[in-house]
Amino acid sequence: MTSPYRNLFLTAAAATVALTLVGCASGSATEAAGGRSVDTALGAVVVPDAIDSVVVLEGRRDLDIVLSLGLPLVGFPYEGPDQKLELEAPLAEATAAAVADGAEELFLADEINLEAIAEVAPSVIVSRIDDVEPIADELDAIAPVLPVHSHSDGVTWQEDLMVIAEATGTTERADEIIAEYDARVEEIATTYAEQIAATPVVSMNGGPEGTDIQGTRLQNATLMALGGVPTEALLEARELVDESLEFSPEQTLAAHDDAGAILVAVETAEDWAALQADPLWNELPAVKAGNVVRTDKMTHEGGPITAMHVLDLLEQLYETV
Repeated sequence: MTSPYRNLFLTAAAATVALTLVGCASGSATEAAGGRSVDTALGAVVVPDAIDSVVVLEGRRDLDIVLSLGLPLVGFPYEGPDQKLELEAPLAEATAAAVADGAEELFLADEINLEAIAEVAPSVIVSRIDDVEPIADELDAIAPVLPVHSHSDGVTWQEDLMVIAEATGTTERADEIIAEYDARVEEIATTYAEQIAATPVVSMNGGPEGTDIQGTRLQNATLMALGGVPTEALLEARELVDESLEFSPEQTLAAHDDAGAILVAVETAEDWAALQADPLWNELPAVKAGNVVRTDKMTHEGGPITAMHVLDLLEQLYETV
């Protein structure tokens, strides 16, 4: 089932992407010479009052937030031929709309090109803090930099969304986005209350060589937001920071035998076919019951658009039980 709220993000982005954003942000943003000063994980950053172009460097949470807020995206990283996945990415539609409005693929993901960024002369750069810190001085020479985080940092997409919104004068839109997400969570939690309470769920990576769980990923944070019941393995994984629990095919059978439903990230059609043909995988109770929904790594991290997509996947999962 497609979320009725997903198109709201796309509509807002299409309506505002070409505009110059002017105004004062609320919260930690204050007036400064030539713009607004906002407190970030990199310290105080002064953002110009008029923002007519934004570049993102990592392509998941940073891109998601920029698209959701309707900021004027002009540049972003692209996936190489060896990195492209079979399933459509949660941000594909919104990114395509931004490209139609002039946004460009500037460099290969994980290979940041400073010259390409400087050439488009952005008003603001938004990126994951891990990518920014090693080249902070070079980026600052091009444009003000607003950092975002990942779930493994213990910072939610909602917190990052509000920081970027305060810096760019879009807090009203950010408040709407969070309200839309909360309403969708409440809708699913109410509709599937019985299934949610009765079904231990695990979200994990899967393939012919085994499975792994990272408890801080977006899928698991979203499951917890729904009030989902985690399996024992997921509970253990949630105690780890930026680490995964790994299981061989034999260990997978023992580790996930309490799962009533599984959200499994599989990267390729070949791996998915191999996993479905694995006798041990087919011994899992959730697999026997048909309570499995497939996703891929593009739902491991992101902002509101991706989180809404994960809610759709979890709704599909609870519909099966």
